[in-house]
Order: sequence, then structure tokens, then C-alpha cells
Amino acid sequence: MRMSNRICTSALICATALALGAQPTFARSAAPPPAAEVHWLPGVVSGDESIAVTEHRIETSHGPLEYEARAGRLPIRSEETGEVHGYIFFTAYRVKSADGKPRPIAFIWNGGPTVASDTIHLDGLGPRRRVKDGMVDNPDSLLVVSDLVFYDPIETGFSRPAKPEFAPEFLNLQGDVATTAEFIRVYRTRFGALDQPLFICGESYGVFRAAALADFMTERGDQLAGTILISGDIPNIPQSIAFYDAMHVPARTATAFFRHRLPADLMKDRDATMKEVNAWVINSYRPALERIDSLNDAERDKIANELARYTGLQPEQIDRKTLVVHLMRYLDLIASADESQPILVLDMRQTGDLDLGSPRVTGDYFRRELGYNTDLTYESREKGYAPTPGHPPRSSGDQFYYNQPGLSQADWGRTLKDGEVTYVARDNPPWIVTAMQRDKDMLVFVSTGRYDGFNMCEGDVLAAATLSPELAHRMENHCYEAGHITYRDDAARPKFLGDLSSFVRKAVAAQPAAKS
Repeated sequence: MRMSNRICTSALICATALALGAQPTFARSAAPPPAAEVHWLPGVVSGDESIAVTEHRIETSHGPLEYEARAGRLPIRSEETGEVHGYIFFTAYRVKSADGKPRPIAFIWNGGPTVASDTIHLDGLGPRRRVKDGMVDNPDSLLVVSDLVFYDPIETGFSRPAKPEFAPEFLNLQGDVATTAEFIRVYRTRFGALDQPLFICGESYGVFRAAALADFMTERGDQLAGTILISGDIPNIPQSIAFYDAMHVPARTATAFFRHRLPADLMKDRDATMKEVNAWVINSYRPALERIDSLNDAERDKIANELARYTGLQPEQIDRKTLVVHLMRYLDLIASADESQPILVLDMRQTGDLDLGSPRVTGDYFRRELGYNTDLTYESREKGYAPTPGHPPRSSGDQFYYNQPGLSQADWGRTLKDGEVTYVARDNPPWIVTAMQRDKDMLVFVSTGRYDGFNMCEGDVLAAATLSPELAHRMENHCYEAGHITYRDDAARPKFLGDLSSFVRKAVAAQPAAKS
């Protein structure tokens, strides 16, 4: 989904949310490396595009790492006719196995739903990181423990439908999931990766894609070592509306503490304050919301006063009928009078506009460092030709259609109005639970940023606790002192990537082949 400053205006969880975010800190400059020496892997069918292959070396926290990069587009073909319907751009990184065993492989994407993968790729998990004036080595890259494949959905990055009339089949939730599954199948088959332990990883709306994909793939018999869900609301374990409304409060308490908006007694010790508000949310606030229609006036006043106390608001700003302050209104109310720019929903500590990363740096990396020297624009970062005269092009996000079972248009309207993903998350099928029930060895990693307006650290933990013990022990939850895009926080990034690397190792060790 796209955001203008802090309001999502199309598709879901503001997943440009997912992709974009607060401006990163730039600690050092970057000298451009020499242009890559490229060799090309030809397509397997006449007319297929070749893949650019380059060799690289970086310095990591574990020492030097040599790897191969692949950049190119794979065709998505009709199974019935063999006709190409779309071209998916990917960037893959492969490290030679040190012990001869197949290394794990992770397929990774951002959200939107129609957002390219360059944010999670070039700001987070990949071997090189964007800084203000170029690229630097990423010492904590997930490449240390797993091969990586970054995936750009159709009409993002360099991915395109083969013909305009094919676009709608990709720009809907079920088509999106089927396309992603087909890309993974084609990549693993083309590059001999079928024996590598398989991980899928999505951020923001990409969590919905990953959870639905886990359900899709396990139903057809594919094995997944792990599913990684980053900043995507409750990890596909639907709860009551009261649960969502209540469990958003701790993030707002942390925000009010950061902004010095809480009463003096709550400003003394953040850990104690967070413990207090969590106990209140669980023992008082959520139970009150669950029986909202039966509350008397005195009970409503009491809850309103307490909610105001824990969120830095005034009691008169709390609607006595609903006893809920939705996200966009909360951000308006919590802003200081002297703030001229809106608070970022993706990181409620910050104000201003979203930083998309330099188009020059992004384009130079793909074309120069990786040798994929295309004339296509990298969609969402670069601007190219549009017919004139003619109507302005519609963004792919505006065209995306949520056709998952169970989602009503009324609930979608509430999500757009309030800025919450509550109703969509509640309506989603329990994809990840179903996938875990089928695949008894698949582990799940869930992460959230403390100041992410869309998500809830404590809510993830409580939702997982509603599962059976057999499932709950296979899902691990992490909360970081960061926003929606955790890895853009310089302090949080090493911890996040370290936890993610540990998860991959643990998930690989849990696989039957590793145990035998």
C-alpha cells in the first residue's frame, strides 16, 4: 500500500509502509566499486532473457564472505499454453557451501502489496546497504547463513506483465500468491535449488503474502523450513476486534513516553510504565471493550480517564461510546502544537516525509555493481515514459484487488477510514496456522517494532499463546526498539539480523534431514 506522509491511500497495511519509512542514519560515505565483470546465463527457451552473473566479496561480522550475484527476469508462463504472461525481476545471492551440505535459501519481499523489494534488500538483509551517497558492506547480512533471493512482484521494480491485458491476473491477492509460488518453483528448478532448505520472508503486506503462500505451498506438498513474518500485524491468528483495539495501546504508551506526554509518575521508569499499562490492557481495558454495550456511565468515565492517562491524551478526547482512539486520530492528537509535520505512522517517534532511497544509488547498484544494465525504469523509484496526450497512469496499488475469502467491502472501508488493519487481519483466513498444522517441522519467526503504529509487540505474543502448545512452541516472537522498518534503525538492525540468522540455523537443524 502507498502512503502519503502517514495516511495509507490504497491497498493494505500501508505496506509501502512495509517498504518505506523513517529516514535512516548515514554514518559513512561509500566509494563506488569498479563496474562488475559480467557473464550471462542464457534462458532455457528461445526468447527468454539472459541472467547477469557477477562475483563479489564483502567484510562481515564473521569475516570475509565471497558470493555470486544473479540479477535478471524469469518468465511466468501459462501452464496450458506455455505463453509468457509476465516477467519477474529478482536479485539472488549464492555462497558456496563450506561443508558440502545444501545451504538454506530464502525468498524475500516487501509489501504494498505492489512495492518492490529494494527496501528489505538494500537497507536490510542483503550483502550491501544503501547509504546517502552509495553502497557499503552489510556486516550482518542474512547471506552469512542463507542464500537469498529478492523478489519484485509484477509492476514493481523491473517486473512487468508481458502484455497490458495480463496485468489484472497478477494484481489481486490470490493471483499474487499463485505468481509468487510459481516464481519460487521456476527459480528452484532453473538453478538446481530443490534440495536447499526453503524459507519464505515477507514484510508488512508481505506477511499476508507469506502466510497465504505458506498455506498454498504446504497444501500442494512443498516443504518449508521456516516462514518469516516481519511487521505484519498479528501473525495471521485472527482475534476479536476488542483484542486488536486493546493491544495497540502499549505502542502508543511507548510513543507518549518517548514524546514526554505521559503524567509525571509514568515518566520516571519506562519499563515499569510498560509493565503497568500491559497489565491494565489485559485485566481492565480489553474486558471492558469485550462488553462495551453493557458498561454504565461511571465505568465508561473510568476507562476513558485511564486510557487518556496511558496514551498521553486528555479524558475529553476519548469517545465515551467506543472508548477507542483509532490510529490516525491518535497521531493527530499526540502531536505537539509546535510540530509542523505529521507524525510518521511507521515510526511514531519521527515526523516528516518518507525516504524512498536515492533512485541514483538504487539504479547504479543494479546496473553497475550487478551488471543488469537495463533501460527499464525501476518502478516506484525511477520515472520513465508515459504517453502524451493520454490519461495519467494508474498505480499498480490502485488497481490491486483483495479477493481473499471472508473479506467484506465494509471491513475494507473501515481499514481505509481508521488507518487500522484490524478488520482485515480479523477477516483473513488462518493461513499460517493451517500451514503449521500440515508441515510439522516448519518454524515461524515474527518480529515487530515497538513504535510501529500498525503493529503490537504484546499482541503477537498473546495471539501465539492461543495456539496449541505444539504449534506455539514453533513460533518465536521478537520486539525491537524500532519502527515498522526495523532494520532502518541503526541500533536495532544488528540485533534483528542476529536473531533472524539464529532462527534460520535453528529451523534448518529442526528439519528431518538434519536430524537423521
